[in-house]
Amino acid sequence: MEAIVYVLLGATIAMIASMSGVGGGVFMVPLFYHMGYPINQAVGTSLFVIVFNSISATISYWRRGLLRPGSWIVMSLLMIPSSALGAHAVAFFPRELLVAIVALLVTLFSLNLLLTSEKQGEGPKSPLLVPLAGLVAGFIAGLAGVGGGVVLMPVLVSVLNVPVHEAVAASMMSIVLSSIFGSAVHAYHGNIVYSLAFPFAVGAIVGGQLGSYVASRTSPSSLRRVVGVILIAIAISMFLR
Repeated sequence: MEAIVYVLLGATIAMIASMSGVGGGVFMVPLFYHMGYPINQAVGTSLFVIVFNSISATISYWRRGLLRPGSWIVMSLLMIPSSALGAHAVAFFPRELLVAIVALLVTLFSLNLLLTSEKQGEGPKSPLLVPLAGLVAGFIAGLAGVGGGVVLMPVLVSVLNVPVHEAVAASMMSIVLSSIFGSAVHAYHGNIVYSLAFPFAVGAIVGGQLGSYVASRTSPSSLRRVVGVILIAIAISMFLR
């Protein structure tokens, strides 16, 4: 019975995450921590589950024609070293202030998604802006200790004017690489609770498919609202932490 509950929770979280282009760690890490696991195991187990969610959603978006991997692979690769650099730079900044600033920015960009024109974006004016977005989003995510998708989604949709469906798909693809790298490090240090991770991962595979299916069937204006609401909820949780 416990395993079934974990599968259902994993599917629900993954569905929400894959619809909005975020990894899901912002939901799973607090959940695992309040279940009694140390924070390093909560983070490591969450990253392991996110690998399966992001791969499942990415494949689904690609099969539905919403993802052009060649357009986003450089951005995804650049997010890995830039997030590591941001994580090292955190020693020079007060973490609480950084998280508050990022949460405020995410809130402002999310309100922009909800309140501004709902017309479909036309994409960045220069192809150089895409890898730059990966560098900036990765660095800020590492600096504040939040998932890359939380920072990347507002940048892609509100700053670079990327169509929301394409932005969600690109964000999920970028999460694949960073989550594999991160979970491998945590696996080496023994921070993954596999009895918890495996049933959540099974649910995440299903949830990734469901979330991408629902997103692909949702109009751009409605999906903008969905992404905006989820990002605001994440920003509020960051403020509360």
